[in-house]
Amino acid sequence: MMRTVFDIANTRYEEWVFFAIPLALFVLAAIGRWRSKTQRWSKVLLVFAALTFLVMLIPLWDYHALQRVMAEGREIKVAEGVVSDAWTQERREARRPGDIGYRYRTWEGFTVGGVTFGYWRGFQPSGASFTNRGDPPIPIQNGMRARVTYHEQWDDKRILKFELGPAAGPAASIGGIAPGAVASFAPDWTRFATAAATGDAATVKALTRFPFLFEGRELAADRFDSIWMGLFTPAVRECMGRAQPQTEENRFVVFCAPYVFYFDQGAEGWRFSEFTADPEG
Repeated sequence: MMRTVFDIANTRYEEWVFFAIPLALFVLAAIGRWRSKTQRWSKVLLVFAALTFLVMLIPLWDYHALQRVMAEGREIKVAEGVVSDAWTQERREARRPGDIGYRYRTWEGFTVGGVTFGYWRGFQPSGASFTNRGDPPIPIQNGMRARVTYHEQWDDKRILKFELGPAAGPAASIGGIAPGAVASFAPDWTRFATAAATGDAATVKALTRFPFLFEGRELAADRFDSIWMGLFTPAVRECMGRAQPQTEENRFVVFCAPYVFYFDQGAEGWRFSEFTADPEG
């Protein structure tokens, strides 16, 4: 089950404190007009305060604009599946000339459903999109299940809602499957589902048992390309990222229309062993 870790609909604008800067400048300008004879510096302060106020309005405008986008559901896209290519990198950047030392910024990114996201962790003046700014930040790892609602703005993908769940695993045991078998199947299934969802054909091949019956012929490992192209369509690979295996007698089955995928246990572990057409697909 996935939980919502960020939702702009439930996020308040919290950057009001920055409006204290132009407010203080306006106060100083007013004092200057009252006490100064030339009033020249107070006019400069007044202009600077007005410009600062306009700059402070930008994140507020951004926040309300994205809230409207989410509420109206316009230009909204959803990516769903298994997290892959997750990365975090701390970058050292030189300060301005004359400053001592360096400053460090953490960048983060991941891919869900073939869509790649990236951001400077914790940086979003308006707080209108997810940048993992919590303390501590939320761990985002390969194999986790995710649903990302986002809005494309220029060259950026603004995450407006982020739902995250544990790595895909098998359903509870029933029938002839023992609890120990469920535990042993979980890591093999996670590898298989992640590889299928991300297009990693080599790993799917390694988790397939050969010879494999396909189109009436038993195929060896060197013919896996035919199996991959025939069974693992984009729709099936996307399904693998969110499917929940079920048990059937002493094996696991996964329903991803138009096929049913079967996994059996052997000396090497759990392997994809056969498929049939999905009667409901």
